[in-house]
Amino acid sequence: MKIVVNILTVLLWSWCISGCSKEEKLTPSEAKENVYGNHTLPQGNHPYDTEILGLFNKYSTMFLYKYVPNDLYYNINTWQGGAYNAAIDSTTRGGYFDVPANEAYVGVQLNLLKDIWLKYYPDSLLKGGMPQKVYLLDSFYFAYPGKGKPSGAGNWPSFYDLFEGGDYILVAWGGSRINTITPAEKYAVKGPLNAFFLSIAYKRGMIKRSPAFTGLTNYAVITYTNYRDYGIIDYYRSTADKDWIAFMETIVSNSYTQLTSPGGVLHSSYDTKGLIRKKYDVMIAWFKSAFGVDLQAIGNEGA
Repeated sequence: MKIVVNILTVLLWSWCISGCSKEEKLTPSEAKENVYGNHTLPQGNHPYDTEILGLFNKYSTMFLYKYVPNDLYYNINTWQGGAYNAAIDSTTRGGYFDVPANEAYVGVQLNLLKDIWLKYYPDSLLKGGMPQKVYLLDSFYFAYPGKGKPSGAGNWPSFYDLFEGGDYILVAWGGSRINTITPAEKYAVKGPLNAFFLSIAYKRGMIKRSPAFTGLTNYAVITYTNYRDYGIIDYYRSTADKDWIAFMETIVSNSYTQLTSPGGVLHSSYDTKGLIRKKYDVMIAWFKSAFGVDLQAIGNEGA
């Protein structure tokens, strides 16, 4: 026992000497800080780079128009970027293809995002509710394998205005075509973009689910034949969390006229028991009370 005590005494004394020694003065690094990987801000010296830096300082979200393929295709086991072999046999390897934004139009693209997304929400919700990164691209699409270019008709390309990754939202339209974007095209981007944001904010805990909303549905008895009777709008999302997200997405992606017209989820032919309407009213009131956000106004604008 005496040996053990002596050893402990030596160790404690050594720790005290090392811990009490004078530390060297810390000096800040002069290099730009890398945040969220290898990216640094600003990425350039355009006038909009100052605005991008301001958005990061306010929301901790990086709006990036420069990136490397690994930023988008980081999980090659489940999601691999496609490739086009022009030099050898003009063959496309199926997968996703990205076209970086034209830097001459990034400022216009940012103005679009402010107009159809950021303006709807208070800073209290945007702070902590935003994705880590927003990639600004010209275009993004999926093509099947085959002969010729991936954007050719033979490879059945599917173009996306938006894409949600594990820690980011990808937004297209960063090119000359944004100058001629139509109201219908703008509306088609606005709904899914706000739906992505609301889903991310909810999963991060910035948006809480209303108990009154959940209390209107008995999720334990949902079947494919009765889900509408219990106030569910999508059978495949008939858990409390997925149901809440489905309602948010539906409201911001449709005008009130669309929701209440034949085929809409608030029409009596769809909502035969009136429970969808009750849950809709709860959600609308909840967002107005908690955030001062009118979800239906988002769905209405530009419809």
